[in-house]
Amino acid sequence: MLAQQKRNTKGFSLIELLVVLALIGVIAGIGFPKFATWGKERKIRSQSEKIGTYITSAVSQVERGSYPYVQINFLSDNNNYKVVTKALPQEKFSLALNQGKDLECSDTNFNSGNGGIELLNENLSDEIKIFPSASSTDSFSICFSKGGTYFKNLKDPATPKTGGVNFEVGTLTTNYIVICAVESVCDPSSGQEKLDAFTYGIKYSRFGMIEKYKWSNVKKKWQSR
Repeated sequence: MLAQQKRNTKGFSLIELLVVLALIGVIAGIGFPKFATWGKERKIRSQSEKIGTYITSAVSQVERGSYPYVQINFLSDNNNYKVVTKALPQEKFSLALNQGKDLECSDTNFNSGNGGIELLNENLSDEIKIFPSASSTDSFSICFSKGGTYFKNLKDPATPKTGGVNFEVGTLTTNYIVICAVESVCDPSSGQEKLDAFTYGIKYSRFGMIEKYKWSNVKKKWQSR
């Protein structure tokens, strides 16, 4: 009886194992690029969400009266982007207004010697880049105040941003941030869209309201999300 059971016991042949391994390799080869693509898009979308949160957080500081003037500064060192948020305390803000000074959206206006208080200093992923472009010597800043009275978005030294983006047909805005992969051509300016499928956009108002978009390579336009 035992001998009969042994004769009836079957295993996999070498050919069957090779066929199974080949099928696994084919499936992995098909699935891995899609998984890598999904992972890349997920990282860019995550960074876009993070930047949107920074803007919302900065605006909430002025709207609830914690600080009268807040700056969000984007700078880059060898394509490693950093976000620094600073605020002016009420006494420094009032002093500047009483002295008739222009409330500049610059690092000088928000440095510690001028009473600036650092609220946030955080690095972004080294797998993304943003537009308007920024560098260690040419930062991009957005400043918010309650009611949007002293709102500004500037490239240092106090040079206005150029080129707008049509997130919606017929509506050109210069209040935007576009986030894309570090190896991409990230130029969303009006009439010269050079973007890939992993590009996200944020439009913000002087009052801190934000709208989120994603670029569609199929439709060649921005889509609200």
